[in-house]
Amino acid sequence: MVCKVQKGAPDLSGMSILLVDENHAIRRSLKCVLNGFGALVTTVSSVHEAILSFKNVQFDAVLSELLLKDGKGSELLSQYLKHQPEGTFYMMSEQGNAANASDIIRRGAQSFFEKPVDSISLATQLSRDLSNKPKRLTLAQRLSPYLSIADPVMLHALTDILSYAKCDESVLINGDSGTGKELVARALHGLSHRVDKPFVAINCGAIPETMLEAELFGHEKGAFTGACTFHKGCFEQAQGGTLFLDEIGDMPLAAQTSLLRVLEQKVIRRVGGEKEIVVDARIIAATHRDLQERVSVGQFREDLLFRLNVLQLFIPRLRDRPADIEMLASIFLKSYLQKHITNEGELVVTPEFSDEALSALKAYHWPGNVRELYNFMTRLAVHLPADLNEISVGLIERLLPQNLIKRNSLVDEGVFIPKGTTLADAEWLLIDAALKQADFNRSKAAALLGIGERTLRRKLNGC
Repeated sequence: MVCKVQKGAPDLSGMSILLVDENHAIRRSLKCVLNGFGALVTTVSSVHEAILSFKNVQFDAVLSELLLKDGKGSELLSQYLKHQPEGTFYMMSEQGNAANASDIIRRGAQSFFEKPVDSISLATQLSRDLSNKPKRLTLAQRLSPYLSIADPVMLHALTDILSYAKCDESVLINGDSGTGKELVARALHGLSHRVDKPFVAINCGAIPETMLEAELFGHEKGAFTGACTFHKGCFEQAQGGTLFLDEIGDMPLAAQTSLLRVLEQKVIRRVGGEKEIVVDARIIAATHRDLQERVSVGQFREDLLFRLNVLQLFIPRLRDRPADIEMLASIFLKSYLQKHITNEGELVVTPEFSDEALSALKAYHWPGNVRELYNFMTRLAVHLPADLNEISVGLIERLLPQNLIKRNSLVDEGVFIPKGTTLADAEWLLIDAALKQADFNRSKAAALLGIGERTLRRKLNGC
């Protein structure tokens, strides 16, 4: 579906908004309008999901329904202002509940909208209210030129990336294939003082052992059969910038020895050459392998591991980042439709996923991670009927590999807790998983957690 934004429309560019409503159609229509005016909109359907969102992500504003299935918007208002006191909160409700407006505003809300909400009036007021406030760049916004992130698990994993970007120490990035390790490396480079210098990437597992040192360190003319010209290696190409050593765990031992020498002495010698060349490149390495295990079986040098593993980042699997699945699916689908379906200058509004379709996407294991999701969205785009407004679960499940579809559950999957998570945050992740499995029924969720419903309520209200 394609639409065009009016000239002179409200400007919400870069504003981060959390939309909370149980009604999928309302979430879809308001998100479509606000996105069209440039806002970055996150949608959830419950008090619990909203609290989890703004505990981990900064929002310029929250727009919430007054009455939700697991609580009242007034509870959400107090929790939001507690966690983000500079934020702006808007309440909306059906006709008949407008009597609550004065009380809600007295509690700290900016304004109260009666449903059905006039989306243009809403966008105009948001633009007027938020444009007068200084914009706060969240971690997700700082990383947005390099990575698209919505999930708290991924944001938690990258908590230290800004401080890592400020220094020149080596960084080791661990994570499954396809999780986005090179994008993280590019973000580290782009946020560093080396941003104006080259970023050079090499896959250490894709180059034959006999050629790897020539690719890394360069070679002189005539150094070996076929070396018809002089060649600068990756270290020289990355001079002053960043060298990304992808799949470092697959590097042959002989090349590991040579690499260790360069990291220690900061000089290289081209293959077939005698001159030592001083090099200055920040090293970022990545692997999907357990390097400590490879050290134990003699396939990786322990001293090289010490040199590379000064700073460490771990990238979670896509299936452990459900909010990223939803966001990336929309981004990839929109990108394909914009490139292949529309005319120049037209704005794509992608078909929304039904709640059941989103559940199917989040339940799938995505063994290929983000790379597989991208390919799946391309396949989905090709199969979309013209002028489709909503993508059904039937279409999603028809296109997913049937032998790999498996529903997530608290029992079968467990709960992913990133390294470095505090006890309080780990408890919150468990509560979140239990509530989702119980379809936000507090009594059932409390039973899953082995605590009383009153205890669960107290923990939720004390977040």
